[in-house]
Amino acid sequence: MRSLPTALLDAALDHAPWLVLCLLLAAFGLVDARIVARENLWVVVQQATPIALLGLAVFWVLLTGEIDLSAGHSVTLSAVSMGTLLSSGVALPAALGVGFACCAVVGCVNGLLVAALRIPSFIATLASMLLLQGATLIVATTGTILVLDPRLRAFAGSAGAGVSPMVAFTAAVALGSWWLARWTGFGLKTFALGSHPARAELAGVRVQVQKFGAFLLSSVYVFLAAAIIIARVPVVNPGVGGTGLLLDAIAAAVIGGTSLLGGRGTVGGVVCGALTMSLLTAALRVLGVEPSSLDLYKGAIIVLILLGDRGLHALRALAHGQRHG
Repeated sequence: MRSLPTALLDAALDHAPWLVLCLLLAAFGLVDARIVARENLWVVVQQATPIALLGLAVFWVLLTGEIDLSAGHSVTLSAVSMGTLLSSGVALPAALGVGFACCAVVGCVNGLLVAALRIPSFIATLASMLLLQGATLIVATTGTILVLDPRLRAFAGSAGAGVSPMVAFTAAVALGSWWLARWTGFGLKTFALGSHPARAELAGVRVQVQKFGAFLLSSVYVFLAAAIIIARVPVVNPGVGGTGLLLDAIAAAVIGGTSLLGGRGTVGGVVCGALTMSLLTAALRVLGVEPSSLDLYKGAIIVLILLGDRGLHALRALAHGQRHG
């Protein structure tokens, strides 16, 4: 039977991402009440949607013990492609279909490079990232693209207007992802693969097929993130998405408890991490931090959060070690 301190520590670790988010809200609220005002918090939630969706894309790949450095630029190419078509008068369903095809092709290529050719995912997706950067510049010949489809604007809703269809849709996607990860063979096999590849293979998991499936599934979330971006932002250019969004998504996944070594993570943690990243950005802007310094402050706060998380894990290991010793 666990002692009370150990049980409390285990509970704190199990809910660490949400505790961190609550502590940040409390701390920022003491510094400046505008940060926790209802209107600003709705903006935080809306701005977290593309981070959460790309974070889920990263989540599935990280679970297998791999990484995808091209996801942010795949968002960019898809968004720019859809924006270019829409600004040229192409129907919305056709434009969305092209955007999805772009992401699916990238996911298939990355999956084949990693799973079939056994190229390390860091190298394979880094090469894909560079190719996507060049392809985006070719597609975005005009540089800035106006996307004024009223259906997209209605889907995104307005800042501070409450729960928009975009937020509700993202919540539904997260719920479906939780079910997929927790209650399906695909999800259980993906966790098993990341936890111990050799044992997973002995248990009948087709390792390379599972990795390919994770990259292909990830591309669906990449497309959804791109679609959310063109719905939220009426002006699309080669600067949307990219490395900045990818780093926010990876940070969201890691803050949410997803292991970079594979086999550990939760969908709820990724969503919480996305809200945390969005809150950090919004809070620093309210506090008047220069845009050029945002990444510096965000990086420092993320390091502190991760150090705290490591400290809690060390305490739990020590507590359990003493109990079993």
